[in-house]
Amino acid sequence: MVEQRRDDGHFWYSDGEESATAIEVLNLLRAYRETETRMRSQIREDMSMGEKDILALRYILAARSAGEVLRQKDLATMLSITGASASALVDRLCRDGYAERIAHPRDRRSVAVNPTEFGEKEVRETLRNMHQKMFEVVERMTGPERATVARFLRQMTESITQSS
Repeated sequence: MVEQRRDDGHFWYSDGEESATAIEVLNLLRAYRETETRMRSQIREDMSMGEKDILALRYILAARSAGEVLRQKDLATMLSITGASASALVDRLCRDGYAERIAHPRDRRSVAVNPTEFGEKEVRETLRNMHQKMFEVVERMTGPERATVARFLRQMTESITQSS
């Protein structure tokens, strides 16, 4: 496959007429990623938080929903940051009222990080409208369409993970 440049300045991979559909899908995926990046930037600005802070809060909320708790070292691993950076991140989340340190329920020697009611409320209110719109798009799809999209996204994720 040869990368070519169209007159409108966009790049795509060409291997003949049949690739037009593949090109459109990849261009739409790129456009979605760019839109999502802008949206995440706006959310960070609205919440006055950094990217890793929001991601950490998401992990903490997901753990709570699953009935689990995370330690700072768990966050460090998940975010690929040092223990010291995780400590500073949790300090910020606690200082700003999004999370709190609590005694780990199963390991007395450890401290867990838990979301506060304020943290949950802020995330819920900030993301509610966007998540609702996205959910409505997925709900309008048929079961087979959702299965196709899910398979596509899994395979794209795997292809990127394997190439790293």
